[in-house]
Amino acid sequence: MALTLTTEDLQAIANLLDEKLDHKLDEKLDQKLAPINKRLDTIDNRLDKLESQTDALRASQIDIKKELKALDDKISETYQVTLDAWGTSTENRKLLEAAN
Repeated sequence: MALTLTTEDLQAIANLLDEKLDHKLDEKLDQKLAPINKRLDTIDNRLDKLESQTDALRASQIDIKKELKALDDKISETYQVTLDAWGTSTENRKLLEAAN
């Protein structure tokens, strides 16, 4: 008794083998890629931390610019008061010299 396989039988066998082969290849690929995926996760976490720190630095930079502007304004006001005081003292000196 000879066993003969039809084209459909052969196609069914090929499909089963393809499915098993695909499954094995997927497992092997996942196994090989696991260290890479772990490394990428680590890099992603570090990048998130870096972005957070950059945002904090940007916010601090804005605050520092505001503080520098306020300090510049105070220096300008002090300079103006000093000039006014110097001018007043010069005028007073002239008046005192004229009175003597």
